[in-house]
Amino acid sequence: MYGLKPDDIAYLKSTLSQATLQQICVGEHELQFHFHPSGNISVWANCELINDAGEVIEVWPSEDMSRSFRFLELLGSPVIEITIDTQRSFRLVFGNRHTLRVVGDSENYESFSVGNLIA
Repeated sequence: MYGLKPDDIAYLKSTLSQATLQQICVGEHELQFHFHPSGNISVWANCELINDAGEVIEVWPSEDMSRSFRFLELLGSPVIEITIDTQRSFRLVFGNRHTLRVVGDSENYESFSVGNLIA
């Protein structure tokens, strides 16, 4: 079974705290986030963009790929807070107060990676 352990928070923080999102790559079945000075996230399952009011404003993968891609609102913003909210998900809060929530949805396959951490 894949998932996050409570002690994975130390790795997430050491990899992504204060890192600025510099690039988002979109593939048919993958979404990648690349940070400066280092750090990356690859998502093969689900992720959500949540505004500062707590509303989900974008979901990946989307059923309607023709609409706007609001994850771009995170570009150039630093990570200011990192939490593991369940064994299958974690949240990054950015300087613009938007939250990226990455959610694992498989018992049998990897759902996301953060650097060398695969869950």
